[in-house]
Amino acid sequence: MLRRAMTGCVAHAKAADKGVIHSMKFLKALPALLVLALSVNNAHAIFNDSVDRQPSKPAASWLNDLVATGIADFTDYQIGDEWGKKPTTRETLKGHSGAFIRTSLATARYGGGTAFYLGKFNGHHMMATNHHVMPDARICDSRFAIFPLLGLKFHCEKFYGDWTNIDLALFSITVGQPEDEEKLAQIAGNFAWHKTLYPGEELITAGYGVFRNSQRNLVVNEDGDCKVFSDKGDYRFITDPDKINPADYQAWSFSTGCDVSHGDSGSSMVDRVTGEVVGIIWTTATQKPERIRSSSYLLEVLSKQNEDVWQWLSYGVPAPKIFDFLKEKLQSGAFKDPDTALTIETVLRN
Repeated sequence: MLRRAMTGCVAHAKAADKGVIHSMKFLKALPALLVLALSVNNAHAIFNDSVDRQPSKPAASWLNDLVATGIADFTDYQIGDEWGKKPTTRETLKGHSGAFIRTSLATARYGGGTAFYLGKFNGHHMMATNHHVMPDARICDSRFAIFPLLGLKFHCEKFYGDWTNIDLALFSITVGQPEDEEKLAQIAGNFAWHKTLYPGEELITAGYGVFRNSQRNLVVNEDGDCKVFSDKGDYRFITDPDKINPADYQAWSFSTGCDVSHGDSGSSMVDRVTGEVVGIIWTTATQKPERIRSSSYLLEVLSKQNEDVWQWLSYGVPAPKIFDFLKEKLQSGAFKDPDTALTIETVLRN
């Protein structure tokens, strides 16, 4: 689990709320996204929101110390020949794909973890992160979603729920200015609820993982190993393979070769070609054997679908499993608050 060690914790409306930019739309809007990224000010580019407000849990600085002292190193995090997470700023976005740019702009730092913007649904600006990043409603009172590449920072408005089986939490943010609403509308990206993942599907993931990133800046991965490794539509309910600080629950998962580290929890998993949000990262195996740091070996793993697919890689929760789980909750009447039920129904209807 990529966040618990740090702070002990951390979608279909077509008419009323135009919160989602589909792949063709944001590819056409690439120049506008670049203008958006390069025109914002630096008001919130430097921040300090790393301290967990739950006194019984360790602060985010604990993991920085963990990496700095060598307790966690590249053997815990790296997949393939290189460490693929690269620092990303507004200035370095130029030349990247629409999918890369939108993903980067929509990714927020949330406490010691990561969250991302889904869109506006039922009048609410919705965000997603992991259950272990936001395990209860109290976090909403003391934490901001910070979008450094937009120069924007928003207070949590409402907590909608968290669920271990899909390691997901949903919350909304308070957006008071029309110009901020316009910026968010350009970068919104809901889950692709009905997309079947397939082996070799190339991915992008952006987050605030701490490895080689002591300042907790935005880092983005689109290297050659960052792809789906599990078989087509193969989703499994697995135990957390993080040996440093494992979760005490299982979650629905697909396997990826994306480099992630503690602090990346809650990052979106995005199809590199279409720009669709296909899942959310939740964990990575740590104390990886040396063979996992060989890209040529990983090609063998991908083609043969051997046991390493489900033992030593990174794991995200697939969007179809999130959809099935939340739909069942809606149908069973689990959401007693009418606004919560309608908002989640609207998110799933997109």
